[in-house]
This record gives sequence, structure tokens and C-alpha cells, in this order.
Amino acid sequence: MADRTLLVEAHRAAQEFYERELLRARGLWPAQYLAARRLDHVIAIGARWPIGYAPPGWSNLVDHLRSQGLDDASMMEAGLATVTSNGYLIDRFRDRLMFAAHDERLDMVGFVGRGRGGATKYLNTPTTSIYQKSRTLVGVAEQQDLLSRGGIPVFVEGPVDALAVDVLSRSTRSGWVGVSAAGTALSAAQVAILDGVATSEIAIVATDGDTGGRAAAIRWLEPLSSRFPEVLCAEIPAGHDPSSLFSSRRGADRLYQALSFPRPLLDVAIDSELARWSRVIDHISGRVGALRAVAPLVVRLPKDRVAAEVLRLSRLLELDEATVSRELIQAVDQPARRTAESGRRQALRDPDPPGRGPLL
Repeated sequence: MADRTLLVEAHRAAQEFYERELLRARGLWPAQYLAARRLDHVIAIGARWPIGYAPPGWSNLVDHLRSQGLDDASMMEAGLATVTSNGYLIDRFRDRLMFAAHDERLDMVGFVGRGRGGATKYLNTPTTSIYQKSRTLVGVAEQQDLLSRGGIPVFVEGPVDALAVDVLSRSTRSGWVGVSAAGTALSAAQVAILDGVATSEIAIVATDGDTGGRAAAIRWLEPLSSRFPEVLCAEIPAGHDPSSLFSSRRGADRLYQALSFPRPLLDVAIDSELARWSRVIDHISGRVGALRAVAPLVVRLPKDRVAAEVLRLSRLLELDEATVSRELIQAVDQPARRTAESGRRQALRDPDPPGRGPLL
């Protein structure tokens, strides 16, 4: 098994190869795509964002890495190559715009490849000894200087979205730092990558403006809240993601406004949960069900906002304030009750814990 240092070096060599190939592809779709997104200035050797292009063809990278002295087994172990059914070693990434993924050490340990046309939109490095998608981010290493100076991380789905946020931020000196989770899942391990880099107490979520994106934003509330006291949501218009919005007519202004005036993500989560009950809210059982569904979210609000939310829910659900308050109190008590019940079940299973004799 190759050691970690060799595998990381293999990724650096691959990235240098991809960067050169992007320079050579100025008339091809990757350059055209970046230009359409108003992001083509990143096509340069040594650019802040190490973006590249995996050219079409079966073994361009494999042949290059072999010429650099890397053995086939290490390429396989790094996730840069794969074997065909006929036994030939070929590139994993072909005809894709390439973004580097970094881990908690900010080492380059994998890639996210953006395809075109009918190809799978994003292809990630397979799980390896140094790469797990849920333990890497795109954009942190490239912007660690901004993060260390208080830049506000903006969590997005795709790497191109992270790049768009960065370009907008630097042009307007806004202090936003685009960070891509490379999908709609965001793990605690990914958020923890920011621990040693970011100094901001605020994080912004800017997922795609569709049903999947809004659902992802709400799922991200839990892991982000464990690290950032204030988690906000920039609401992207329907049919757009941050990069498509940035490149649309007057899009830079619209993305700037969305990031400048975000809502608390907790408020978005409460409203989204209430919307799920809209069809049954004309019945008392539906209104009570909606209240019980949002209560665990409401009790997480700052204390000075809970009273106002009680009034709002009372009016919205046509329930008296006492009922709303009672459900909130029960939501606060539920974790304690679950802990106590768990303790009782454990005591029944193990009435005489180690180190303690029977009571006489």
C-alpha cells in the first residue's frame, strides 16, 4: 500500500497536468463554459483556484504520470485511474472540468469533475485510503487567507457555485468565502474542516433554488449549528444556483443582494415545516400536528425571539398562546425525558452495574 505522502503528491502532479490541459483547451467547451459563467479569468497556471481540465481520451493522465515515475498500483490507489474489463489502465476522469478537494489537513486528496451535456454532472474520486467525500471540501484551501481574517463561509452545493461566490466577493470586497460540499449532503466532518481555518462566527447557506436545494439547506442546519453560532440562508431564486444567477442578466447584483440580506436558516426551516402541513391546517388536528412538528425548531431560537414566535404561531395556526407555549415546553423536556427513559431501560438490563454490589 502506498503511503499518504505519495498519494497526495500524485494528486498534485495530476492537478498540474489538468491545469496545463485547461490552458490548451481555450477553444473547447470548458473554457466556453467558464466564460459563460463569467469565470474564465481563472484559466491560468498558478491561479488562486487550481482548476483544470481532464481531456477526452483513455489514458492521457495515466501516460503522463507514468512518465513522471508513478506506478500503476499507486494511480489506482489514489483513485486517479481504473482498470477496464480487458485489463487496461485508463483515466478515471475524462472530458471534465476539474476541481481539487481538500481534507482537514488541507491536503489535496481527491477531485470533483464537472461534465458536460448528457454526461453525469459531477463525478467524484472514489473512496480511497486518503479520500472520503464526506470528509473533504472544495474551496477552503484556496481561500484560507480570507477565512483566517474573518471571511464568512458561504456553503454551496457545486464547486462552480463556490467559485462564483469568491469572484463576486473579491470584486465587491464583501468578505464571503464560497465553500462547496460537492453535493446536497453536508457532514459534521466537513464542517469541522473549518475549525482550524475560519474565525467567523457566522455561516451562510446558499443552496440551489429548487426543492432539493431548499431541503439540503434545512438538513445543513444541524451540522453547521455545531460550529457556527449564527447560520443564515441566502435564498436563491427558483431555477438558479449561485453560479447561474451570477452569470445571468443583472445576476451579480441579484446574488449580491441574496448574500447581503440572508434570513436565519432556522426561520427558513420553521416556515418550510409549516408549509408541509398547509393542506391539513384547516383542521384542528392538522394545526396541532404542525405546531408539534415545528416546536423542536422554535425552542432553538434565541430566547428573546421565542415570545414573538409564540404570538406568530398562535395567529397563524389559530391556537391560543397557552397551547403553543405548552407544546414548546414539552419540546424542551423531550430530550431530558428520552435520556431518563434510556437510563431506566439500561438499569433494567443491568441492575447491578460493575463496581457496585447488590443493595442489602
